[in-house]
Amino acid sequence: MSTKKLTQYSFSRLDLYEKCPWAYKKVHLDGIPRVSNEAMVTGKVLHALIADYLLRLISQKQQTDWEWAEGAAPKDASPDVLQIWQKFYNSFILPPTLEVYGVEHQLAFDCNWQPCEFSSADAYFRMIVDFHFRQGDLAVVLDWKSNRVVPETVEKDLQLRTYGWGLKQAAYPDAQEILLRLHFLRYGKEREVLLEPQDLEGVPEILADKINIIEQDKEYTPTPGSFCGLCGITAHCPTMAKALVPADILAPTTRDQAEKAASLLLTLQKMEKELAARLKEWVKENGPIQVGDLIYGPTQATSYELNPKLVTMILLEAGLTREEVWQLLSINKTNLESGLRKLRRKDLIAQVLASGKSKVSEKIEFRKGIG
Repeated sequence: MSTKKLTQYSFSRLDLYEKCPWAYKKVHLDGIPRVSNEAMVTGKVLHALIADYLLRLISQKQQTDWEWAEGAAPKDASPDVLQIWQKFYNSFILPPTLEVYGVEHQLAFDCNWQPCEFSSADAYFRMIVDFHFRQGDLAVVLDWKSNRVVPETVEKDLQLRTYGWGLKQAAYPDAQEILLRLHFLRYGKEREVLLEPQDLEGVPEILADKINIIEQDKEYTPTPGSFCGLCGITAHCPTMAKALVPADILAPTTRDQAEKAASLLLTLQKMEKELAARLKEWVKENGPIQVGDLIYGPTQATSYELNPKLVTMILLEAGLTREEVWQLLSINKTNLESGLRKLRRKDLIAQVLASGKSKVSEKIEFRKGIG
């Protein structure tokens, strides 16, 4: 009698199911690969760079190695990656005398939630911890984040509790507390959460309940919402297909399909304004509407027209130096050209622009053809 192969889970898999059961099914049950987006690629490259850097520092018994780090970035890395990487290695200092540590540490647990080998056939739940080390009775975890938003505070959510529980279970069973330090790479800022023993109680049971819901699901219904732009399998989504778009146009493979896709895109762009205008009128009369986890309704925003001279005077009188004030004033090409035209000094535009660096970017968009 053949035994059923264990399904393997991770927190990211549970999270994907909660965002969209259909996406979970296509990726993890049907084996459809997700299309990478810029954020995913940036995070993957940075995690690999940091892991190599940490392992080098630890093996060489160094706290920094700027020279090595400067030459470590891939030559084809995006400007975004290079900028974030430079900010990281210029500010990061490895804690001294690390005796117990882990870099990209792979942890796995069997169906009884006991530690096992990551590559084992018994591995039921897996996780990878970016960087951890021991400080006395305290276990410290650093989690690298490439997010564009830094939250004011970090809650002890299930994801952080899961990683804390897993680390204590597999690496530091006698640790009294676990300090989770989220390092936001773009800004060099950190947010900390201290997990105490009571925070880790019941984590396996909660995960098991979530897994049971997945395994009992027979429908895997799509859930439209804010995640749709990040799911990476839009071409296979039945909800998207019903929204006017045939599947072969969503993922064109021939020139004919590509031309149909371009034609449809142009039509949708022209429909968008009219549809948005009518929908806004409906919302004004009847109130906001909700689609998945998104709400379409009015929001309020406040803008200000500030007098640069007056602002500068206020800041200088408040004690800021001229160098500090200068950093707060924004100069861009549009404002510069507009300002010099008003001053009737258009002759200075070319000279000023030539003093700075120029960057040419390319867009793929509709334009008027010739002939």
